[in-house]
Amino acid sequence: MEAQIVLETVFAALVVVVSYAVRGATGFGGQAIAVPLIALMLPLQVVVPAMTVLTALSSFTYWRRDRHNIEWGEIVRLLPFTLLGVAAGLYVFQQVDPRTLTKAFGAFVIVYALFSLRSTSAVSVPLRFVRPIGALMSATSGALGAIFGAAAGPLYVIYFNMLRLDKDRFRATVTTILMFQAVARVAGYARLGFYDQTVLLLIAAGLPMMLIGARLGGVMASRIEQHLFNRCVAALLLLSGVALILK
Repeated sequence: MEAQIVLETVFAALVVVVSYAVRGATGFGGQAIAVPLIALMLPLQVVVPAMTVLTALSSFTYWRRDRHNIEWGEIVRLLPFTLLGVAAGLYVFQQVDPRTLTKAFGAFVIVYALFSLRSTSAVSVPLRFVRPIGALMSATSGALGAIFGAAAGPLYVIYFNMLRLDKDRFRATVTTILMFQAVARVAGYARLGFYDQTVLLLIAAGLPMMLIGARLGGVMASRIEQHLFNRCVAALLLLSGVALILK
């Protein structure tokens, strides 16, 4: 039993480092990796609130560095819809049975992984539809993030790809809207009473791992072959989604 605990602890630490290295390199994707893998060992009601705090802290670090590149007009447009989605997602997160939520999350991760394995090229949409699509995606992202603690980022990525933002503005703006969303979710989870001793211990244990991962991500940003890396991550998520359904 002790050996299993040690192995699970090491595994969780490595997952957090890799997840936030990915986030540091791309501006998103940390929770999409961390949550399903750590949820193989711990309940979602523990993992999601803890990883959301780590995401908010990591986002603030990147925000301080890149804030001069943020498209604040887009943040102002998207934020109200994001907050509405977070409120709806918090309600579902509180009401649904943990076992049902875990299996639903497994199915969700599989769908997300299959989507990620496809080409990530920008979608061409007529300009008059871009803003309404952005509002819908922002609300959906807020809800999915609050319920599952993952896959909030890709919906924003699709939207900002439609706007053809350059690399620096894209990364800074995605990070910022995810930071605001994470802060709103943390406030919601706290109000609902999810930050008990177990969650706080997970946050404390994960914080140094997150900082290491964020540092590595900064180094990886200019060296990573993004397309191949995204496919490897998607394949890993596909396996974890199957494991969650069978859990």
